[in-house]
Amino acid sequence: MNEISPGEILIKTLHYWWILAVLTILGGVLGWIISLFQPPIYEAAAIFEVSLDQQQLVRDGLVTIDQLPMGVAAQDVFFTPAADIFFAPDIKARFIQDAISRGITLDKNDFPSNIFHLDRQILRWFVTVRSHDPVVAANLANLWVADVYPALLEVRAHTAEAVSLELQRNSIQGCFSEMDFASANHCAGTTFAGAADLDEYLKTLEQKAAAERQAGRGVDPALGFVVGNPAEPPASPILYSGAGIIFAGSIFGLLVGSLVLKLLPQPVQRK
Repeated sequence: MNEISPGEILIKTLHYWWILAVLTILGGVLGWIISLFQPPIYEAAAIFEVSLDQQQLVRDGLVTIDQLPMGVAAQDVFFTPAADIFFAPDIKARFIQDAISRGITLDKNDFPSNIFHLDRQILRWFVTVRSHDPVVAANLANLWVADVYPALLEVRAHTAEAVSLELQRNSIQGCFSEMDFASANHCAGTTFAGAADLDEYLKTLEQKAAAERQAGRGVDPALGFVVGNPAEPPASPILYSGAGIIFAGSIFGLLVGSLVLKLLPQPVQRK
């Protein structure tokens, strides 16, 4: 098989330049037509800052001092329940309702991951939303944070209450397991008449703690949340930029032209 030298390629290109030019222009026109039917997509991101008090985890007996400082994977065990709140069904329903009340049309099932995304970068979480309208993208990102933030504070408070109830139960149990009934009442600051009253009270505490744990959804009190920078309308699209599509079409036309040149005969040089 005869190989074509760079010089021959150059000669063919100069001879058939108009083919490359026409196909490049046609590719650009095709890209422009496509851009008319594929509007650009903008992405806005609000910053949500998360912290984890590792010393509190030690005090609560969830980790030992020799496990500090905790690695990323170990911390992620505590971050994940908080991240799940962003996509909880009740939060989705509230968010969609709030968006509709602000004139932004969203379907009840309109929460796809390619549009609504939480980019967790350890302690800085980027709450991102994509839309054909840059202002809508920013408004939705900020609205999402506004709905999630109080929900996180609420579930964290439930878990903190569960911890308090469990500590109270353990303290009372400790007194009554080590002392006579009268001394134990004094130790625990209680006035139980007998074992039946004690058992009923401990059972009630256990039930309340379990209910608070469930309401806490696994969000530990050692977690801290701060709303960082709000989302701003992006200046340029992240996908389907009109100029980008036209440029891609032009490159495609140029590549097609290059393939066409390979099929054309080598021009005859005049002597």
